[in-house]
Amino acid sequence: NSKLNVVHFNVSNNKSFLYFETNLQDNSYLNFVSFQSDNIHTRNEFYASLNQECNFDLYGLNINNYGVNDNYSFIQHLKPSSSSREVFKSIVEKGAITNFQGKIYVDSIAQKTDGYQMSRSLLLDDISKANNKPELEIYADDVKCSHGSASGSLNQDSIFYLMSRGLNYKEAKELLINGFLLDVVEKITDNEIKNLIKNIMGLKE
Repeated sequence: NSKLNVVHFNVSNNKSFLYFETNLQDNSYLNFVSFQSDNIHTRNEFYASLNQECNFDLYGLNINNYGVNDNYSFIQHLKPSSSSREVFKSIVEKGAITNFQGKIYVDSIAQKTDGYQMSRSLLLDDISKANNKPELEIYADDVKCSHGSASGSLNQDSIFYLMSRGLNYKEAKELLINGFLLDVVEKITDNEIKNLIKNIMGLKE
């Protein structure tokens, strides 16, 4: 019945490596939120083993990085009635490259598993790249699992609409980027830490 909230914030490092591993036992809950900003090369690896009726939420945010940002995750559901939710978002610009590879594994006895995985990348220029590889490996037949990925640029129709309401191009662009990022920041449960990160990242409500 334990509950833990973790916030990982990595900013202004030339190169960094994060290895995180957790083993969730019965009826436990872990919420992990990771932010990466203004780095040249980062590599983050997340491993989770889930047992009966436990829950694991993993959120990642990658902005203003100038080199390569790698995120790898492996979440395995080993017993019935566990759930996981995984969302990674990236703002990619200035020739940066973001890579995401994640797998949800469901054991044959892990019935009633609920697993969700999503990776979304927003490309702000024509020279940056986003590579996404979500995976499911399922051996049980009574589960609810889904995954997906999306990469694209800012919606010009949305920018035009905001400009027609009095914003200039820069303000409209910043508002759309703000909305793209804010839902991940809201996953932080501690308001003091949440507001600190909003200020550092220049996010507004």
